[in-house]
Amino acid sequence: MNGVGKALYPAKAAAAAAAETLPVELEPPEAVVAPTGEEAANGKREIVMGRNVHTSCFAVKEPDADDEETGEREATMASILALYRRSLVERTKHHLGYPYNLDFDYGALAQLQHFSINNLGDPFIESNYGVHSRQFEVGVLDWFASLWELEKDEYWGYITNCGTEGNLHGILVGREVFPKGILYASRESHYSVFKAARMYRMDCVKVDTLMSGEIDCADFQRKLLQNRDKPAIINVNIGTTVKGAVDDLDLVIKTLEENGFKGASSDI
Repeated sequence: MNGVGKALYPAKAAAAAAAETLPVELEPPEAVVAPTGEEAANGKREIVMGRNVHTSCFAVKEPDADDEETGEREATMASILALYRRSLVERTKHHLGYPYNLDFDYGALAQLQHFSINNLGDPFIESNYGVHSRQFEVGVLDWFASLWELEKDEYWGYITNCGTEGNLHGILVGREVFPKGILYASRESHYSVFKAARMYRMDCVKVDTLMSGEIDCADFQRKLLQNRDKPAIINVNIGTTVKGAVDDLDLVIKTLEENGFKGASSDI
């Protein structure tokens, strides 16, 4: 319909397009075209996304003294949020490369947004900060413990804010157990795994992957044997960022055991 409309009524279509154009702050960045030596000579160009693109922002301003009377600030904010929502709708339609799930509805939680809920500290110990959701957090932990056949009194954990925090904490535990250990992770592991290695000043070895994206245990074995004298800390993936690959945990454990890395000298 839009294509036909533009063909038959170019003036109307142009006006409508102008009205629907997002402000510069909300427009997605264009691809950067970067011709390089040989490519430039051959007339070829490399399309590079996300490089040398600076994100613009809205100015933060103090409200005018008469703002409560004029309501100008609220009107401006409502307009900006409406534009932002529209930009999210448009970007979501064409957002490739990140396998996320959009089948969720947080409407039932809207009634809780006016509370300052904070689960600071150990979820298994009652906090002196009473506005929390520990009862839900521990319930989720118990569910996963049951799934992994762990007894309730034989595990500890907490729910992180994101996958990066989970990686940071898990790798920190490994480093605390084996201060001189080497971190092994497949090349397709999340970037936060390698960031954690830099933050904690750990030796990190990248392991090759199979076409599926899962860890190549043949290469893992070769690299283990190069560091036989040091404990192994292994990051195992359940769904890599791009390919959604799942590492074969049984094969990883078998590779460790067959090469002399048993319970006391490895952490997964």
